[in-house]
Amino acid sequence: MTTGEITTEIEERAQGRVARVTVDNAGRANCLSSHLVEGLRDAFRDLAGDDGLRLAVLTGAGERSFMAGADLEELRDFNSESARAYITTLTQANTAIRDLPVIARINGACFGAGLEVAASCDIRIASAGARLGMPEVLFDLPSVVEAALFPRLIGWGRTAWLLYRGDAIDATMALAWGMVEKVVPLAELDAAVEETVATIAANGPAGIRLQKKLMRDWERLPIEDGIRAGVEALASAFEVGEPGKRIQAYFDAKG
Repeated sequence: MTTGEITTEIEERAQGRVARVTVDNAGRANCLSSHLVEGLRDAFRDLAGDDGLRLAVLTGAGERSFMAGADLEELRDFNSESARAYITTLTQANTAIRDLPVIARINGACFGAGLEVAASCDIRIASAGARLGMPEVLFDLPSVVEAALFPRLIGWGRTAWLLYRGDAIDATMALAWGMVEKVVPLAELDAAVEETVATIAANGPAGIRLQKKLMRDWERLPIEDGIRAGVEALASAFEVGEPGKRIQAYFDAKG
């Protein structure tokens, strides 16, 4: 039986649209069934077609869990074929997330597939009570797909710590390691996310889109090619954006 849903809310702002995508399966700690992974992929693919979208916020329903990993009841009955299908869909979802500027609002437990989803986001803001971990080895499985992003975020040793031990770290340690960018009490989480959303939305839309594309290029290109890609990105900014107007406004504001 499928439970939960993916909901997408679009907020119209003066600077453009902001999306809030929620994994709503709070009764089961927002664990990610195949049904929900497909919904997450489709939601972000749909958002990619919105040229007026500035950024998205991704979170889990309730106050206890961001996403507590794969649905173990479903995972228990997997064979090689169904496991391949599930993890392929998960990486499709994460790729769709990585194609947009996305803030992860980590409101609680963030395990396994949920931490891979969080790593696919650009910025991670966590509640002080959040716990993060990769428990796959407890079930004789490797951590895969976007766990490959971890070494760039936290280094190889800390990645090994998470992936080999299978237990969780708290939000304070996650902040010290660089797995999250900010930690606040749960009551202040929405305000912290909103401050970041507002700051990004106030910046140049073309500049943000070009920066996101360039950051994706940096992930896959050798350093010299990444530098050359930046030359083209800066030149493109003067074709598709309004840097001249924003620079003039800066001088006007200074008087």
